[in-house]
Amino acid sequence: MRYNITEVMTVAGLHSAGGLPPKKGRWHVIQSLFFIFVFSLSAFFFLQSPFFRVREIQIYGNKQLSSEDITTLAGLSRGINIFKADLKLAAEKTALHPLVKDVEIKRELPAVVIIEITERQSIGLAAGQGEFALISDDGFYLSTVKNLGEINLPIITGVNVSSLGPGQKIPDKRIEPALKYLMHMPVSMRATVSEINVSDLNNIRMYTIDRAEVRFGNDERVEDKINLYREVKSQKYDNDIQYIDISYKGSPVIKFIEPAEQEKQ
Repeated sequence: MRYNITEVMTVAGLHSAGGLPPKKGRWHVIQSLFFIFVFSLSAFFFLQSPFFRVREIQIYGNKQLSSEDITTLAGLSRGINIFKADLKLAAEKTALHPLVKDVEIKRELPAVVIIEITERQSIGLAAGQGEFALISDDGFYLSTVKNLGEINLPIITGVNVSSLGPGQKIPDKRIEPALKYLMHMPVSMRATVSEINVSDLNNIRMYTIDRAEVRFGNDERVEDKINLYREVKSQKYDNDIQYIDISYKGSPVIKFIEPAEQEKQ
């Protein structure tokens, strides 16, 4: 009998000491959980509502690719839930196009997707098997060209692209000096270049549309050599230039076409 009294006193003591929550406290906990559940459910349905359906896809930075092409590449469309759109996958798919150098895709709540594109720029052509490869300024094969009539770009010779296709990085290391020289040229100067030959990396040569040969030597002091060439071309000469040798430090060596030979041409 003493045991039963002790047990009752112990339980009563727990209640008085706050060891077990009173009924009122338990009700507040249940009430809080209910409100959290209702709020979460409301938020879920709100995020699935038409308010968050994509109504606009904005595209920036594209000049060569159309906005329709980019939207198709990304696999995005209007009407999808903005939170369900897999932007990482869309960016990866868009980046597969040879002309796309960089892409960033982001959400602008509640209903806009923004795609920012950086396109590769074509800078030259390389000869393949009966056709030409359009080359980007960072050494990628952009597309195949069969008719050169509408393209005014320098032809890069001495580089092997015969086994490559669009979208591939050109592995031939000889492409790098050619790109270096072309990138250092102003656009106006680049338009006067018909060929740059990198078959021998110690004897890099450029040919202009007026048939002058420019001997660069190696790919050191590229900026200095380009500036020297521009200085020479800014001068007025009686005879046409046969070649300009700027492969060494110091004054360039200029050989002119003899008058008799010039008349034959």
